[in-house]
Amino acid sequence: MSAKHSLTRALTEFVRSFGSRDDQRQRPFDLFLLEGTSAETARTVVEEVIREVAPDAASTDIDLISDLPWPSDAQAALTAIAGATGAREGKTAVVLDLTDERQCEWFMTLVPHTISAEIWGPTGSGVSFSASDTGSAIGWQLPAERWERVRARLRRRGIDPDTATRSATQCRP
Repeated sequence: MSAKHSLTRALTEFVRSFGSRDDQRQRPFDLFLLEGTSAETARTVVEEVIREVAPDAASTDIDLISDLPWPSDAQAALTAIAGATGAREGKTAVVLDLTDERQCEWFMTLVPHTISAEIWGPTGSGVSFSASDTGSAIGWQLPAERWERVRARLRRRGIDPDTATRSATQCRP
């Protein structure tokens, strides 16, 4: 099973747990970044999603491991993280405070290159973010009104969200 399909399936199952049996509770959108999205567009989408998720993150962690050599901006972020937290390249589950603007920037810089990064909102919030496989599988959950805010910011930045993202429910076999 491909990493993208596996992530999509896991997120879809996770979303189901937030709805009531009679579907009166609105379910969050279960979305992912489309494969083949340009690196610049992917970075912008990731930035905007993380900006939306970060303020109420209940837990966050990132692995300082990549399957490919780290680019120079990621090397700078790794150096900054080591200075601030003592965590060095190769460390897993490094906790960053995304309410700290610098740490949020480091997180966003590393996401496209790490083997794993996660953000979880409070239980039942329908908010999460996950990146894996050196940035090739990136998905998130947001309630509809929050996803619309991200979409609006992406459009203001010149990105059509529909060309870079897809709902997992649209991809069921």
